[in-house]
Amino acid sequence: MAQLSGIKGIVKLVTVWLLLCVPITLIAAERASIVVMLGDSTTLCSRNKPGAKLTDYIQSYLTQTQPLQATVVNSGKGSDTAKGGYARLQEAVLAHDPDVVTISFGLNDTGLLTPEEFRQWLDKIIKEIQQKTHAKILLVTSTPFNNTRHAWGKQFSAKGGLDEYMDANICMQMRDLARQYGIPICDLHGYFRDKFKKDPALIDTLILPDGVHVTDEGNRVAAEYLAPMIATLIGGECWREEMSQQVASPSIWNKGY
Repeated sequence: MAQLSGIKGIVKLVTVWLLLCVPITLIAAERASIVVMLGDSTTLCSRNKPGAKLTDYIQSYLTQTQPLQATVVNSGKGSDTAKGGYARLQEAVLAHDPDVVTISFGLNDTGLLTPEEFRQWLDKIIKEIQQKTHAKILLVTSTPFNNTRHAWGKQFSAKGGLDEYMDANICMQMRDLARQYGIPICDLHGYFRDKFKKDPALIDTLILPDGVHVTDEGNRVAAEYLAPMIATLIGGECWREEMSQQVASPSIWNKGY
């Protein structure tokens, strides 16, 4: 009888685990999770070759490296700002009935909007998505400018530098909204800046000669940091520990895509 009781206990534990974790896989098998990536030209990636866009790397990670059923929608638009993103939110995001939405603006906003205007429009985007969808939101700060190469470099020199201005005035607004709403944030700007501090020459490898757009290799590096966070939002708590281990192990990206 004692042995039978022990077996029943194990069965109960397995049943609880299945109830917590297996439905994620079953749901994914019935309907692929929709990930909409809303942003500017660094999301659109029209300058990158097929397979080397940021959304391509994210798609490959979710469906090849991880056993997740997911479709990544590229809703990037060249020269766009948070204001422009809000104006096209219906067709770019809401129409796709997304499960996860990443929001990345800031580069064009640096020269076209005030920090207060940027915050206002980003706030509107967040509220609209929260009110009209069930999607989880992930804010993503912009990759850095190369001050010496970008056309705006000289005009921002009196403000402490173009990229420094964006970080302190635009990216900071996004970080603050993330805290305000309790929304996760992927600080790509900080991630890239840390890499450039360790190896200054790396900026010419990851940022194109125009000083703003990202190279194919830059997209791979960005996806290395961003993709596991998206996978966690899709997979839920059962993925969190595994994702944290994989973020600490970049070797998962050495798979030829």
